[in-house]
Amino acid sequence: MKKTLWLVLSVMLAAAFVLSACARPTPTPTTPPAQPPAQPTVPPAPEKVTLSFWEQEGEEVDVFLDQLIAEFEAANPDINVERTHYENEALRDQFQTAALAEAAPEVVRVPNDFAGPFSALDIIAPVDQLFDQAFLDQFFPGSLQPAIVKGVLWGVPDNYGNHLMLLYNKSLIPQAPATFEELIQKAKELTQGDIQGFAYNLNEPFWGAGFYGAFGGWPLDENDQPQFNNEAFINYLKFVKSLKDEGVVPQECDYNCADTLFKEGKAAMIINGDWSLGSYVEALGDKLGVAPVPPIKGNPYTEMTSGKYFMVYKGVVDDPVKKDAVVRFVTFMTSADVQKRWLDQFKRLPSNKEVAKDPAITSDPILAGSMAALANGRGMPAAPEMRCAWDAWRPNLEGVMAGTVTPEAAAEAAQKAADECVATLK
Repeated sequence: MKKTLWLVLSVMLAAAFVLSACARPTPTPTTPPAQPPAQPTVPPAPEKVTLSFWEQEGEEVDVFLDQLIAEFEAANPDINVERTHYENEALRDQFQTAALAEAAPEVVRVPNDFAGPFSALDIIAPVDQLFDQAFLDQFFPGSLQPAIVKGVLWGVPDNYGNHLMLLYNKSLIPQAPATFEELIQKAKELTQGDIQGFAYNLNEPFWGAGFYGAFGGWPLDENDQPQFNNEAFINYLKFVKSLKDEGVVPQECDYNCADTLFKEGKAAMIINGDWSLGSYVEALGDKLGVAPVPPIKGNPYTEMTSGKYFMVYKGVVDDPVKKDAVVRFVTFMTSADVQKRWLDQFKRLPSNKEVAKDPAITSDPILAGSMAALANGRGMPAAPEMRCAWDAWRPNLEGVMAGTVTPEAAAEAAQKAADECVATLK
């Protein structure tokens, strides 16, 4: 009986255990706690690149250059541009010294003739190592030509011209003289009291080149060799000396002399370049007249033409980061938009084909006069021999104008000095 009772209790206990197990709710999977959304990976900020930029412009455009640089930096926050100004000759010497010490600025903006000595010293990069043909196709071929040495292009222009012209004050002389003989006559008539009829930079060969060209000469021959000991050079020297001896020009006058006289309304006519037009418009307003320098004995005053060119230190080519920064900077500084602003603010003629079609040029008597003068020009040689020509020319021109040397002796001395200089280049 006890066994039976125990068996019954055991069965009942087992059944209760089974029923209890069946009644237990099935556990549901738990949801893991929500994770915060993954944050996007922020790429590291690009490394800041600093470009050193040297230029030799006049002080009237300092603010404009800084404005352009500020706009470029705003659009390219990874690039910082540090501008340094030098006078023309100082920039050439300083850049050569710095480049040979491998400490040159990445970019310079200079006249075309710097391409000669810079390329000979192998301190600048050929343009085709930085820019493709599509980029170059936007420029006038004529604007590129003055920066070509030995078949290689060494600079990119942001304007075209850099040429001399006759500037006159309409309140003193209503129309430009048609010939240089007429200019001489008018200058003598107008030179009274504190008014000077005509002035220009007497002792600077760049101004002399147009006169030399009018007499049939040119500083370099077809083989880039200096040519001074000839009849054309002697006749040119005699002519400019006569302007001084006859009182057509002041006894002593350099660039600042002519510039100041004209801005103050005390010079009726001067010869100056396209870079000066902006400041003269500001000084004279609608009294400013612009025309080609009139022909001398029927021959055009053949001024030199070129522009300002961005040239790049050769070390940039081997640094991908700086190369990219330089390409972007030069592309911006030579763009159509920037050239249009040079045109509007400073009357600089563009090197860009499209900007040259702007009605602002054809409808503006100042720009139309500048373009007419440009048509008489001849591209300034960029060969290294041109530096020898300048250096030999200047002291002998100064000697003739001072009356310490005859034109014949000056021609002979200039040729000798230039030939000796060229020999050192070889």
